[in-house]
Amino acid sequence: MAINHSLRRVTDRFKLGDELLKISRICLGVFFLFIGFGILAPTDELGLYDPPIIRIIHSLVMLGLFISTYTSTWVKEHLELILNSVFYTMTIHSFVLLYWNDLYIGYLIGMVLVITCIGISFVEKRWLITYLFFVIIASIVVGLSTNKPQVDLSLFFPTIITPALVSYLTLNIRLSAVEKLKESEIQLKEFYSRTSEDLLIAQNTQKSLVTIKVPDSDRFKISTYYRSYDKVGGDVLSVEVRPDKRLNIFFADVSGHGIASAMVSAMASLAFKIVSRSNIQPAESLMIMHELLKPLVLNHHISACFAILDAEKNRIEYSYAGHPQILLIRNNHVIEMEGRGSLILSHFEPSLRDYHLDIEADDKFLFYSDGLVELFNEAGEFYGEDKFYESILSNQSKKGKALLEAVVGDSIVFADGHIEDDMTMLFIEMQKS
Repeated sequence: MAINHSLRRVTDRFKLGDELLKISRICLGVFFLFIGFGILAPTDELGLYDPPIIRIIHSLVMLGLFISTYTSTWVKEHLELILNSVFYTMTIHSFVLLYWNDLYIGYLIGMVLVITCIGISFVEKRWLITYLFFVIIASIVVGLSTNKPQVDLSLFFPTIITPALVSYLTLNIRLSAVEKLKESEIQLKEFYSRTSEDLLIAQNTQKSLVTIKVPDSDRFKISTYYRSYDKVGGDVLSVEVRPDKRLNIFFADVSGHGIASAMVSAMASLAFKIVSRSNIQPAESLMIMHELLKPLVLNHHISACFAILDAEKNRIEYSYAGHPQILLIRNNHVIEMEGRGSLILSHFEPSLRDYHLDIEADDKFLFYSDGLVELFNEAGEFYGEDKFYESILSNQSKKGKALLEAVVGDSIVFADGHIEDDMTMLFIEMQKS
């Protein structure tokens, strides 16, 4: 994958944004103080040549760069190059002072501090190697060019080279840790990519579970709406034609969210297809589904409605399993269709029974999930069934999908756009014969 190649190219770099910015500010601050204190040193009394003007200019440059790391976008964009220039400038300044003052021990100690500070501050191995090579060559040139060294060369060279080697080893350890972190990041990105692909497949599968194909009929029209809380949800709605030509309708809400709930919803949909092959009543169908799924599903329960629509006889039979009641919209009223029942797949044996209703002309039936009513706004007010029913009545002049979208819109507006559950509806409009 392209992203893996780009990540591997930076596994030998200990930088990226904030890390480099922190390092640069620490270095510039230390160098500013280090150079500044040198201005106060009694160089004349010690017979040392250390022009204050050079230190003043140098310290002002360091201070200016330090401030610029907070104020200048250009400096931040070119920070790595600027930091390397500062490293070389500090090193050259230190070597020049050593040469001018015959390898004076005070400047040698300062040189060691400079190399150590710079060495552990590099963020790229190749630049550190180049810098250390420069330091070693410069130390040899300065050491051999000094006429009367105050420090024996056998001590001078190891004193310079040792912190250089320590810096190299330190960076290797840091980069090794970074490489492991980057490899972990690559693995995480690959896992995320695979998971995203799986979620997309699951999302498409979920859509197929809630996107139903209804046989053409001049007696009724069915519309649906589905909006998941997460990439995949736990709501199911499905319609199957029975052997006796009546219509089975299954509307369910699996507990929880995410992939696990989506898997259970897929299993429930398959169980519904199985029971729809027989001409059995709603309560018995729900019980069979419970018995089929219970051995397989341990940590979820399902609330559901199971209905049989008989358009020829103008009759609807139904059963509840702990789900919100089906709403009958008749004569400008929203009526909760009677009945109750307990959840399936819970730890308790379901209590289920059948109900029926004779259909009148222009009746409408609305199945809905509790995600449409269990909403709060920012003021802490609860939406609830009453406001939901008011929304249905105020939009009843609309037809099919338009009514469902209007009702959902009212719920979302009330909740200030914050939904906390799947929103699913199935709407049946009976047509005049």
